[in-house]
Order: sequence, then structure tokens, then C-alpha cells
Amino acid sequence: MSIDHKRCLLKPYERAWSLVAMILLQSAMVRSTVVQGGETSIDVTSHLPAGYVRDGSICYQPQLQMALEAAEESGRNVVFPPITYQLNDPAGLRVHSGLTLDLQGARFVWVEEIDADGQAFVGENVSDVTFLGGEIVGRNDLWEPGVNVRGIHLKGSCKRIRVQDMHMQDLTSNGVGIFGVDDKTPARDVWVVDTIIDNCCNVYGDYQAPKGELHGPEKGSVREDQGSVAFYYVEDFVVRGCRFSRSRSDGTHFYHCTNGHFSDNRVDRSKMGGYFLEGCEHVLATNCVIRDNGSRGVTIERGSEACTLVGCTIERSGREGLWIPDSRRCVITDNLFRLNGRKPNNVEPRRIWNANITVDEAGHDPSGSPTEHYLIADNIIETDASQIAAIRVETKDDLSNIVIRDNVLLGENREILIEGEFAERVNVSGHE
Repeated sequence: MSIDHKRCLLKPYERAWSLVAMILLQSAMVRSTVVQGGETSIDVTSHLPAGYVRDGSICYQPQLQMALEAAEESGRNVVFPPITYQLNDPAGLRVHSGLTLDLQGARFVWVEEIDADGQAFVGENVSDVTFLGGEIVGRNDLWEPGVNVRGIHLKGSCKRIRVQDMHMQDLTSNGVGIFGVDDKTPARDVWVVDTIIDNCCNVYGDYQAPKGELHGPEKGSVREDQGSVAFYYVEDFVVRGCRFSRSRSDGTHFYHCTNGHFSDNRVDRSKMGGYFLEGCEHVLATNCVIRDNGSRGVTIERGSEACTLVGCTIERSGREGLWIPDSRRCVITDNLFRLNGRKPNNVEPRRIWNANITVDEAGHDPSGSPTEHYLIADNIIETDASQIAAIRVETKDDLSNIVIRDNVLLGENREILIEGEFAERVNVSGHE
């Protein structure tokens, strides 16, 4: 009787266990080929001493770096088996071009005694680098203020970067920070997908914090440390299917980025803002949930152009659901804005910030951009009595061609408030 025929005679639960056994055997054979044959990948444990520990109680950071160097020399990928790796040197692990790092199941855990800025993984001017899986765990409950530690830190003219299925938590700077050189020399083709970044970034005190509490960034940190994901000068990017939770400053920060897609993400419970574009062009945000952030849910400002916000839910932000000053040719459609502006207004005119949507000009705008050519349409906007308006537009000389139409207004305050001496530059129509 053939083996296949015998397998058919097995009982259902026996067939299930047989299938599991075959899968495990095949997995072990693949792992053996990778480790022993060494033709496609380097297993980092081949560089660890005999009898190495698997619980992270001993640091093997120099040996891990040796494995990365060997992979670069041989053109092979790198496998980090699913054990705990201790990190105690803030210099981190340096990655090189052409590497795929298979981190699935691996945990990289920082020690408590870190007193300098750093990162788990670092690279400069690298291309064709993929991070797949893995977890990075910091100790922001114990590190001193101003010690800024990232998860992944890539800088320079990087290109074709992929970060997928990672989990980062309790760091004191970005989970993922990608920093191009400038507008002429950006990083290019960067994807961050299916990644969770929780309770990371520097601490940023609220503008309206009581006297004696922190206002602005903590001493020793800089604005590049803000944002669970921070992209500076990045062209052609995708951030998709991610969760950015409990940032100690902003949930995200995109600075002078172009041609980007931010889709199917959740940004929640940030100390400050949720989704933040500064000086960006052609960036689309869609199908995102941006909820319970301490300041503005969405900010699009400082010369941003041709940016769109479509099909998102923005609710319970501390200040506006959307603040959009000093930008051009922007489209805001088919979103749900619900009960934003949870914090009270200030007496200063430029700090009237509890509408669901505010269109005005910032007190300081280094881009010098006008505020013009906006379409705000087909949104559902729910506003309660504590808010100044559903939509508030403050008109000044640099503001023109603002079209607000066909929004569904709900709640106790359904006002669209147009202020200033250039109200005729705002076209309001068709609201229910």
C-alpha cells in the first residue's frame, strides 16, 4: 500500500498532526540549509560563542556586527533566530546596502544603563535594505531625559528601504527615522508597512501646560526626535497598515517629503499631534483613524502643496481635528470629524483652536506660503457646544479661493465661522 494511500486512511486528528509534523520538518530542513550551506543567508548565531544564552542576559552586540559585516562581504542576507538579543552600546548595529535582515521572532532589548543618544540599527547612504519582523524594546521609564534612542535610524541618500512587520516600544526617539540630506538630495523609495510603534519619542510638553511643567521638547532633544515615524526629505514613500500609539510627542512627522501615501494607519493617544505634514508636496492620507491625540489630529502647514486627506476618521483631538494654514491646492473630502477641540481656547487670537477644522495663517511661517485653493467637501462634521465652530476660517490678505461645500453638519454647534475682512474669498454652499 502506498504511503499516500496509508495517509488517506488516517483519522482526521491524525492527519492534522501528520501535517504539522511535515511542516515542522520542512522548516527545520530549510533552517539547516541556511545555517549549514550558507549559500543564501548567514545565521548570526554562527558568530556567537559556544553555549550562548538565548534570554538576553549577555550582550553579543560585537558578534552580531561581525555577522552583518560578513553578510556584506559575501552578498548574503542575515537571519536573526527568534531569541532575545541584549543591546548595550548606543552606537547600534550598522547595516549595509543590499541586506535583508530576517528578524522574525527576534527581540532586541536595551539595557537600563544607556546615557547617550543612539539607535538599534543605523545606516548611511544605504540602498536595498529590508527589515522583516522583530521587536525593539527600550527603557524610557529609566533613561534620563535627553537620552534619545531610536529603533531604526537611516540618513543620507538612502533608497529602496523596506520596514515590515516590526514592533517597537518604549524608545526615546523615533521608532523609524529616515533623514535625507535636503530637498535636492532626498532619501527615496521608502516603505514602512504593518508595523507597530508604541510609547516612543522624546517628551514634548503641551503649550498650555501649567506653570512649572514642561513646555515644548525636553532638554537635550531636538525636533527630529518627535514622531513615532519621522521622515525628513523623503521622496516616494508608503506608510501603510501601521499603528502609532502613545507617542510622547507627535504621532508622525513628515518634513519636506514628496509623493507619499499614508494609508490604512491608526494614530492614537499621542501627547501632541497625530498626523503632521510640514512643507510636503503630493502626499495622500486615506482610510486612517486618527483618534485621542493631545493636540491637533491633523496638521498640514508651512508651504505644503497638493496634499489630500480622504476617507479618514479624526476624533477627540485636544485641539482641531484639522489645522491647515499656509498651504496650497489641498483637498479635504469624505472624512469624519467628530468632537475635536477637547482643550479650551486661549485668549490670544492665534490660539483659538477648538473648532473641528481651522483655516488661517500661522503666526510664524518660514515658507512664506499663501493660504489658497482649498476644497473642503462631503465631510461629516460633529461639533458640540464647547467648540467655537464646526469650521472656522480667519481671512487675511494672503488667503484666497477657499471652497467649503456639501458637508454634513451634526451636533449642537453647526456654524461655519468666517472671520476677517476678506470673507468674500471663501465660498460656502450646500450644507445640511
